[in-house]
Amino acid sequence: MKLGTKINLVLILVTVITLTIGFWIIIGREAVNIRKQVLADVDAVTQLVHQDIERMYAQIYEQKQSLQGIVDSVVKRNPRILYVEIVDTNGSIIVTTRSVSISQNKERKLELFKKVIKTKELVLDQKDEGAYYELEYHLPIFDSKKNIISVAEIEIKTLSKSQQHIDEARKLLDTASVSVEERARSVNLMIKDGEQYVRNIVNDVSQFGKIDKTAEFGFFHDVVVFDTNLNVIVVTGNDTEEFAHDDLEYVKARRDVATGAKNKVEYSREHEGQSIITRVEPIVIYDVEKKIYEEGLWANDSNQIVGVIETHTLKSAYEDRVNELRVRMLGVGIIFTAVLVIVLAIILEREVVGPIRRYSIVARKVADGDLSQKVEHTSDDEIGQFGTVFNSMVANLRELDRLKSDFISVAAHQLRTPLSGVKWVLKLLLDGDLGAVNNDQKGMLKRGYETNEKMIQLVNDLLNVSRIENGKFGYRFEKNDFMKLIRTLVENAELPSKERNIDVRLENHAGDILEFLFDPEKLLIALQNLVDNAIKYTLPGGRVTIVIKPQGDYVQVKVSDTGVGIPNADVPKLFSKFFRAANVIHLQTDGSGLGLFIVKNIILRHGGQIWVDSTEGKGTVFTVVIPVIAELLPKEAETDGAPEGKEQISDVAKIV
Repeated sequence: MKLGTKINLVLILVTVITLTIGFWIIIGREAVNIRKQVLADVDAVTQLVHQDIERMYAQIYEQKQSLQGIVDSVVKRNPRILYVEIVDTNGSIIVTTRSVSISQNKERKLELFKKVIKTKELVLDQKDEGAYYELEYHLPIFDSKKNIISVAEIEIKTLSKSQQHIDEARKLLDTASVSVEERARSVNLMIKDGEQYVRNIVNDVSQFGKIDKTAEFGFFHDVVVFDTNLNVIVVTGNDTEEFAHDDLEYVKARRDVATGAKNKVEYSREHEGQSIITRVEPIVIYDVEKKIYEEGLWANDSNQIVGVIETHTLKSAYEDRVNELRVRMLGVGIIFTAVLVIVLAIILEREVVGPIRRYSIVARKVADGDLSQKVEHTSDDEIGQFGTVFNSMVANLRELDRLKSDFISVAAHQLRTPLSGVKWVLKLLLDGDLGAVNNDQKGMLKRGYETNEKMIQLVNDLLNVSRIENGKFGYRFEKNDFMKLIRTLVENAELPSKERNIDVRLENHAGDILEFLFDPEKLLIALQNLVDNAIKYTLPGGRVTIVIKPQGDYVQVKVSDTGVGIPNADVPKLFSKFFRAANVIHLQTDGSGLGLFIVKNIILRHGGQIWVDSTEGKGTVFTVVIPVIAELLPKEAETDGAPEGKEQISDVAKIV
């Protein structure tokens, strides 16, 4: 993995971990704050609704008390009136003057009540009590639209069973009915208006919640008002049957509040697929004279519980906000991480990774032997100082290499003259020009001559390397016959191949190649070196094949053998100076390790390429491609001994 990738991954990992921890802390705190804020809003709205409902019930209570005073005064003024009672259309008593000790025929009264509701007419009931009658009016009370809003019951006792006393009683009933009916109508209308106001209050709560399913971040699911008998008075959405079959634990919670056993009950539950917080509180009518609200006053004798209010708060009211916060924070985190990583990656690429990459390229070229390289990027930081130190190190290596090259050049020149003299003397002795020698002496002289030849070849290689490095190798590019060079190459290989029993073959797939520019001497040195190595490192009985092929504007030469091959680890170093593969050192003790270095430089100077494919133990293939048109030659080749006048040879480069 590249350094830049590693650094970027570390940056991303560290940034993500840091942001995750930071956002987790922030979201945790914000979640608590959001929950507190939502519940505070719930408390505020609930308290306002609660107070409005209690205020309305207080007004209704005052109206009932006023009506109670009227019916009480009617009974007081007329001792023969036994009781006055007003009930609503549901049969619930609004006011009454009856004592609970008075026995009642409930079935009979219910029958008469239903008859009044059905016929919308006054019903007179006369009961024989022996010495007198009890006359009972069931009087319907209507609103302005002739709808029954309540029923007034007035019962009177006759003085006797005489018709006179009966008529007097009925007149008294009529008088009392008129007085009660008018006041009862007014009070009942106000009670109905109050109850409608309570409904409006509850339904208006929808603006604070998801009751109407339209609010984005509401907190109420339901608001319900029960009477003390736990009958639903009003509910948001008007679905009064919704709570008819609630579990006993929820019913018990309402009953505890309605009876005053508990001031408030709060619990969590699942309702209609929603997680809600349920709060149950009493509706209390407080001391009318004080007209104040104090915590705990509901338990005083001067206060009265008239119902229960139950609110359902959605947990999603704050959970949705927390989730949205998480999404926003995630988006911010992703954007922040991306921007941070991109900025840091750009800075690292410019200040660290880029220079290191360039240093690596320069160092690789230096490792391959190119000591002319130099690090261009320098600065005052550690990376720049490393570049300065690296340049200084390469300069020292360059100086050492120059001294070494100078030493090799001087040594080679100094050795060349005496070695040539030794060669001349040994040649004279072998040819018998200095007198006859026996066979043993001749064999020793021959071995000395061959050793001297190897020394001369080594000196020549050293001199060639020195000239290449100093740019004085002396190329002379002329238009020449390439196939003539190949024939010379094969002829030079005949003698050594026969001595080692190696089969050397030429396969020409190019036919006649028209003349093109190249240095025949230098190119022969390069190709001869490849063929000589192939013969040298192929065991007796093996084969060396030279294949010539056309390749567009190039000619391709392949030199393959069935020799020992080259280890994979040694292939990248093969064209370095003084390098020899480990497996051939044991096979051939002689060799300078300079041949392939010289070969590569000659091929590159001709604008060509060379590469190797090898399998250890099976053989090696060297591939050389050389351009056959002048346009592909390096520019420096144009001045290296070219013939007078620059010739256009694109037409002669055609391979037949």
